[in-house]
Amino acid sequence: MRLRRSICLVALAVTAVLAFGATTAGAGSSVSGSPAPSSTPVAKVGIRYTVTKFVRRGHRLVAYGTAISRYIPVSGGAATTSRRAFRASVAVSSRRLAAQSTICPVLELTIQQLDVNLLGALIHLDRVHLTITADSNGGLLGDLLCKLAKQGKLTTQANQLTWAAKKSGLATSGTGLVVTLQSASSGTGGGSAPNAMAPLAICPVLDLTLGPVDLNLLGLLVHLDTVHLTITADSEGGVLGSLLCSLAGTPTG
Repeated sequence: MRLRRSICLVALAVTAVLAFGATTAGAGSSVSGSPAPSSTPVAKVGIRYTVTKFVRRGHRLVAYGTAISRYIPVSGGAATTSRRAFRASVAVSSRRLAAQSTICPVLELTIQQLDVNLLGALIHLDRVHLTITADSNGGLLGDLLCKLAKQGKLTTQANQLTWAAKKSGLATSGTGLVVTLQSASSGTGGGSAPNAMAPLAICPVLDLTLGPVDLNLLGLLVHLDTVHLTITADSEGGVLGSLLCSLAGTPTG
């Protein structure tokens, strides 16, 4: 029970550090093109990861899950959702970093870059890399996880991580980030801008960089590398592409 509680706390730490990025993104994002001070939010775009299970593959652990992209209009209306399965490499070490060190490697999760076409909205998220270590002298949680790192059968660890993902909500609600899109027009919106664009125009919408993030939770050391999100739109690729190009107002060839 003590071991399962420790694994569950690891999964919760994964959720917490990525949720921190979600809060940062929602507070500081905007549409490219220097929007006017009077601009108002028109929609939200979110990317969420759910990890459903961990499986042993040879001498490695692999996480399987789903990346979910959603476009949510602020003024109401139905949200548009796109799902894409992904596979991520996981490293769980059973060795200390150094003989005299109190820092124990616990888990390393890498999710490769994600590209999604959401009705003309082209979403690109660079690689997500999360590392969790523990300081045995840094607190109660660090001491527990350092003891966990000494126990090393991959099949057992995979089952424990899968259990923790389900118990912590990582497999159901998941974790990710949401950014707000704002209108870049200074005059009356909704004119003839979409009709005036050249065919297949690609419009820059958002370029957002988060992190890196470092947290110390009672000896649990969580590090999230820099996360880079870009959103562009294809004016001829679908309803959302045409709409986002009209909001950005800066089509390129």
